Amino acid sequence: MKMKITKGLLQVGVLGLSLLATSVMAAVSDAEAAKLGTTLTPMGAEKAGNAANTIPAWSPMPTNAGAVDDKGFLANPYASEKAQFTITAQNVDQYKDKLAPGQYAMFKRYPDTY
Repeated sequence: MKMKITKGLLQVGVLGLSLLATSVMAAVSDAEAAKLGTTLTPMGAEKAGNAANTIPAWSPMPTNAGAVDDKGFLANPYASEKAQFTITAQNVDQYKDKLAPGQYAMFKRYPDTY
């Protein structure tokens, strides 16, 4: 009997919380909304890259997904791009300013596998 009450209360609680979890929309001015598609991406992020060019400017992906190989996998859309640098456990201190503190800690804690 006690188990049925507990299960029932849990179900009511989950239902109640799910009804409270509604989507929240932020109020955006008309001027800010007009920037969508010009200086902002469709999701509202900045289109421009950073000054160091380590983050390129945003450009939409092609509408076609690209070539599919023999195994059914999509081709890499960035295959023609050259890596600017590769961060490893051996050179992590050189690129510390490019990592979040947690990423840096993972390199230090797990140098052979991270």
